[in-house]
Amino acid sequence: MLVCMLALGIMASGVNPSAGVIFGYTTFFAGFYLSRAKAIVALLLVCAGLFFSAYIYDLWVAYYIFPSLIPSISLSFLGLYVQSINQQEYREAKNTAEKQQLIQIAERERIARDLHDTLGHTLSSIALKSQLAKKLGDKGQLNQALNEIDQVANIASEALSEVRQVITGYRTKGLPYQLDNLQEKLIAAGFDVNIANKAASTDTKIEAAVILMITECVTNIVRHSSGNKVNISLTSTKKSLSVVVQDNGQPQGSIQKGYGLTGMSERVQALGGTMKIITTDGFTIHTNLPVSPHD
Repeated sequence: MLVCMLALGIMASGVNPSAGVIFGYTTFFAGFYLSRAKAIVALLLVCAGLFFSAYIYDLWVAYYIFPSLIPSISLSFLGLYVQSINQQEYREAKNTAEKQQLIQIAERERIARDLHDTLGHTLSSIALKSQLAKKLGDKGQLNQALNEIDQVANIASEALSEVRQVITGYRTKGLPYQLDNLQEKLIAAGFDVNIANKAASTDTKIEAAVILMITECVTNIVRHSSGNKVNISLTSTKKSLSVVVQDNGQPQGSIQKGYGLTGMSERVQALGGTMKIITTDGFTIHTNLPVSPHD
């Protein structure tokens, strides 16, 4: 196309000197479509064609040379500028699309972890209380069995609310309420529980992460711990929040990270924190998260 435009400019100049404007269009499209180096080469070739036209048609006059040469040079750089703007917009659009895709992937992973942490603990409680209700029913203690069934219904209702909260990413009832709830469930499972919450109020994102991590720890304790005591402590400074969950059950063999512990580790890393697992004198999970003061 550029060669045809250059040839058209040369031939038309012999008919009408105003046809020199075609050289400007040629350099613009060269700058718009070609790389910088090729666009400069194309500009030089167009200028050569312009002077060739002036030579063969004897158009060495100002009204032909300057109205053709100056626009050709200007439009060449204008084409390069427009091309760079288009490329920049394309890169920005591509980066935005990639960021949106990464955000969607991260959100799916968050929901998967949160659902596991929330439903894992809740379903464990439902299973435990259902088994207890069956044992009480077998013994003829129907009133106590019905009471346990009522608690199962309440836990299932809370689970539905928690699932909705996971989907929206909020924890409306807050950390103190969740700690009380977890304490009751540990006591129901036969553990002596001591909870010391000395942490200052923090933002919703950190609070939700702490709730899910402690919930996962409690789920693992109810499922796997051979101990009978649980200590949960939260302390904070201006820059960090420390969470320690400890039980006196001694783990057997090496610790294999399942989905729950892996999800906890990923959540802590995503928030820029650290997590340590200590297996001396029981089983301890110590997490440290960077925080900002809650307004």
